[in-house]
Formats: sequence, structure tokens, C-alpha cells
Amino acid sequence: MVEDVQSNAEGLKTKLTFSDVVIKKIVGVIISDVEGILGLSGNLFTDFADRFRDNEDITKGIDVEVGTKQVAVDVSVICEYDVTVSNVFDQTVERVKEAIHHMTGLDLIEFNMNVDDVMTKEQYLEKYRGKDSEENKDNNE
Repeated sequence: MVEDVQSNAEGLKTKLTFSDVVIKKIVGVIISDVEGILGLSGNLFTDFADRFRDNEDITKGIDVEVGTKQVAVDVSVICEYDVTVSNVFDQTVERVKEAIHHMTGLDLIEFNMNVDDVMTKEQYLEKYRGKDSEENKDNNE
């Protein structure tokens, strides 16, 4: 949890805090929009509707360490086959850094991305859509 304690001229003490899950959600939303990343490991986001379903945890595959002024992020992803992963990585770092700073004022000081797998969009959909449909069926019974 992050806290920013401030005192103004009137002696009023104020504190702003961020739960780890807030940072994880920011990262998850940003990464779900990066071209070349099919999903987070342990997570499915292949289209807009999947990204924001009630039973979907957009923070799976994301770990964060939140300090008073800085954040470190670790993510595990599945990348699309035949993309330049180093370019995808650079784009991801920049977008995550900007979003975290814009929304929280915190600085991203470390970002680690582990690529767990590479596959085509078709392979990804085939592999994870079936599991997603089975989970929804089990949850609805």
C-alpha cells in the first residue's frame, strides 16, 4: 500500500494511499491494449467484452511492489507469434510507465516481462476459448 502524507499551511494532515490491486488493474488494462500481446499468463483477454467480464480477473499474471513514491512491476505474458517481442516490450514499458504516473503520481522504477509462450491468434483462441467456455459453463451450473 502506498501513502503520501502531506501537511498544508493550516496544519491539516492528508494521506493518499493506493492498494496493490489498483496498480495491477492499471497495468492489466494497459497491457490488454498492447498489440502483440495475446494475454497475460493465467488470464484471457482476446476482445473488449472478455476484458471486463465480472468473472475475469485482469490482475492475473501481474505482480507489483508498491513503495511510497515508486512501483516495480512483474508480468507474465503470451505474445503473438512473428512479432518483434523487444519492440512489444519497449512499447509496454512506456505505456505502463505513463499510465501509472498519470493516474497515481508514482514512478515506475522496474518493469520485468516474462514471455511464457508465443502463438498465433488462432492457436491462442483455440487453446483458451475452450477453457474459458468450460469455466463459464461450470460456474453457471
